[in-house]
Amino acid sequence: MQKLFFIFFILLPFSLLAQTHRFIYSYQFVPDSTKVDSIITENTRLEVFKDHSEFLSDIVARRDSAIVSAIENNQSQSSINLPDGKFKNKAYKSKKLTYTIENIGIQPFKVVRKINISWKLLNETKKIQGYNCQKAITYFGNRKWEAWFTAEIPIQDGPYIFGNLPGLIIQMYDLKNHHSFLLVENYKTANTTTNLVNRPYFIPLEIQELQFIKKWNEFRKNPIGGTEQFMLMNPNLLSGKRLDENGNEVDMRQQKREEQKYAEKQLQQNNNFIDLTLYK
Repeated sequence: MQKLFFIFFILLPFSLLAQTHRFIYSYQFVPDSTKVDSIITENTRLEVFKDHSEFLSDIVARRDSAIVSAIENNQSQSSINLPDGKFKNKAYKSKKLTYTIENIGIQPFKVVRKINISWKLLNETKKIQGYNCQKAITYFGNRKWEAWFTAEIPIQDGPYIFGNLPGLIIQMYDLKNHHSFLLVENYKTANTTTNLVNRPYFIPLEIQELQFIKKWNEFRKNPIGGTEQFMLMNPNLLSGKRLDENGNEVDMRQQKREEQKYAEKQLQQNNNFIDLTLYK
């Protein structure tokens, strides 16, 4: 028994070091700027590791992890009973590197960012979610933002790419209230692996900001459907032919036209990005 206690206390510091701090933010956003009353709410996850932090949709993190696990164990993805998340963006922040995962159609891009946010701290204070908070303002992505941070949690981080305040951001929103974040949960986990896993056949292409803006404008002028995009992302994976449930060959030209119309519709309905300077 004494030996077991000895082993426990020897391993305890290592288990504590392996912990990460997870903050869950309720994120409300307006995907279509022409329909400001159409609001989507989704929980997002800020995971603070020893040397970096990650931010993404909580349901996307859980679904991506389940898909990768199913593939590794030769299981069918159809058994995964998790919905698709609406918020597709992801962010990685460290002292040496910041990047975001952005999507053009179905193709993800790892966009290396050069972000230098300048904050103005104000003397206004109030209590939010039980924390004593101070107000700060900044401009980012062609938007003016208000943030409320607390020194009671001495972690200089926050949702998406925001951070570098004298404490954790508890609440944040742009002045049009198209995007807002509110901390709703705060706990430690034993997670030691990244949340930013790559789904097979959807590996993000690493590019710089200006390259992404160029590709975005090319797609916006000439959108293509998911099947065509997938074939360009994964050459030689598909033959270009598809059979329906009855074994008959699908008219790919007609499907291409239908998917292109769908892509155009998605562009119209999802135009109100957090960072409008990246999607200009």
